[in-house]
Amino acid sequence: MRSLPVISLAAWVLLGAGQAAAAAPGPAPAICKPAALLPAGAAADFPPPPADSRGYDVLAYDLDLRLDPATRTVAGTMVLRFTTADDLSGTLTILQLDLAPEMAVSGIHDRDGPLTFTHTEELLSIPLRRPLARGAVDSLTVAWSGQPPRHGSFAAGLMFRTHNPGAEVPIIASLSQTWSAHSWWPCKDHPADKAQVTLAVTVPDTLSAVSNGTLISSTPADPGWWRFQWREAFPLPTYLVSVAVSNYSSWSEDCQPAVGPPVRLEYHLFPEDRANAEYDLGRTCEMMSFLTGLLGPWPYPGEKYAQVEFKWAGGMEHTTATSLAQLLFTGDRRFENLFLHELVHQWLGDSLTPAVWADIWLNEGFARYGEALWLEHSEGPDAYREYMLRIGPGGHPDLFRGEGVLSDPDPILPNLLVYDKGAWVLHMLRGLLGDEAFFAFLRDYASEPALSYGVVTVAEMIAVAGRQAGGSLAGFFMPWLTTDLVPVISHRVSGLGTDRIALTLSQHQQPVFQLPVPVVLHTACGDTRLVARLRQANQTFTWQTDCPVDSLSIAPDGLVLMRGLDSPPPPIEAVGPAPNPALADGSNFELFLLHSSQVTINTYDARGRLAAQEVLANLPATGPREDPDLPGHPWRWTPTDATGRRLPSGLYFLEFLGAGGRQVRRVTLVH
Repeated sequence: MRSLPVISLAAWVLLGAGQAAAAAPGPAPAICKPAALLPAGAAADFPPPPADSRGYDVLAYDLDLRLDPATRTVAGTMVLRFTTADDLSGTLTILQLDLAPEMAVSGIHDRDGPLTFTHTEELLSIPLRRPLARGAVDSLTVAWSGQPPRHGSFAAGLMFRTHNPGAEVPIIASLSQTWSAHSWWPCKDHPADKAQVTLAVTVPDTLSAVSNGTLISSTPADPGWWRFQWREAFPLPTYLVSVAVSNYSSWSEDCQPAVGPPVRLEYHLFPEDRANAEYDLGRTCEMMSFLTGLLGPWPYPGEKYAQVEFKWAGGMEHTTATSLAQLLFTGDRRFENLFLHELVHQWLGDSLTPAVWADIWLNEGFARYGEALWLEHSEGPDAYREYMLRIGPGGHPDLFRGEGVLSDPDPILPNLLVYDKGAWVLHMLRGLLGDEAFFAFLRDYASEPALSYGVVTVAEMIAVAGRQAGGSLAGFFMPWLTTDLVPVISHRVSGLGTDRIALTLSQHQQPVFQLPVPVVLHTACGDTRLVARLRQANQTFTWQTDCPVDSLSIAPDGLVLMRGLDSPPPPIEAVGPAPNPALADGSNFELFLLHSSQVTINTYDARGRLAAQEVLANLPATGPREDPDLPGHPWRWTPTDATGRRLPSGLYFLEFLGAGGRQVRRVTLVH
């Protein structure tokens, strides 16, 4: 998923990313502000759905919806086909679905008649007519209706809006990431349970509806209404089930990519934006061809790839039917990287879906790096280098130190860490493996038969990469994924003035990282570019040259995540919390500042909502935390909200802003 930098989604104010009128596309923008900065009331008070299997696996959803733009309501039925789970202990007696309380259930029945149910907050519990043993297959039907709420960190779900000011044409569209599908239809709202989906939607006959997969039928319904039925043949997670409705101007083309069979490309745009969109999306077939060469054949053979306009603040990679914001169609291709990013997701995110949301970098980091590879392909190595610097040291001067850990980010979304550091980890892996092995890994991973159309874990991704490395790559990935540290490197050179040069690299942090260090040997015969693949705390590399080596440069392009012993540390660092988990009386931190500064500390809950803010008056500089003789400023986190009320137990992350820097720390609160 990719969304645009905003202060307020309602205002759609763009920030940063150099997108105003850039000649060359920059990184696809991302929402980088917490959900607390959304319009008032946008972040509903909702818990994430249960993560366990609940004793059953969904096989298929058959949805039949009626969407009324006049009342902004949905009414529908959902036939759920399911089987009891392999991990079921005993029998399944109650089936639990997720459904927002704003949705009113009018009835549930199985093949033998009505069933009783309870709908408490966001959980719909249905006692089954008879206990089901492991391996049983059954089905039931749910009827519901209501006005979908603005839901989740993106204040989305099923959105009723208008376009074409003056005419006020309806646009109804879904955006359900991360767990907002259940804000508009009953489902098991977790990415690990993928299922086949058929979706029929009845709308006013002045509008058309686009969804996942293949259009099965388009027929008149009641007078003034029209019914569209779509079927996705490949399993979907709930957050990728899509519906988009408006007065679309539509066209299509047949694309023959570099690898695999032809793909039908479809475009569904607001009429007023069609001219710009025809130019902005004009290289879609070229992108498809590039990605099939990189990742393997189009993963949904026999199905189209559609790009569908909606009213939001970015893009969403709905399977075979990406949704794209109206403000992206500018007629100058300035957002082309975003279109490429969403197309990458069709392989990495849609076909291969992370089993847990904490591993969202498997979606966003890979798609972000796809942007870099597209620029390298279409504009050359200088564009690739500029891009990587913009999303690395340019956007993260402390090289991601203090921004949290990639394997468990806070918040999950929106969070630039999962995009930018995820891409940099892949860039570092490319340097470690070399191009041939790295690109073989990308193809193997994206098209791995055992993983395609299912869910994937980080361990499975690492195993595929290890096949190309000829051994385990856990030692490479784990420090990058589980810490926010940056390798601190010093070097020693011997042999200058001779044709045999020795370079010793030393790491000054724990754990030890594996990283590719670019080296340039300067001689009278010309420059020689090499890669020192550092895997130990201290390692010496020796090279024989044709001419004496006059001098040596280490990482002259800046394309490696490391800093020298003389590099300045982060301007602010927060050491703590202690204890963690914290109890009702809070937890202690120690703050280090490179120069005198006011410090603002924001407390966010697990869903990215601002719970409290504290501003500390101008604090004197302490010096870096590495100096044991320089104490920091003690500060105690008190777990209360802005009104002084005690915060409930749960996961929180604290953002420390000061001295021109930022640090993020997580704390678990237990009462």
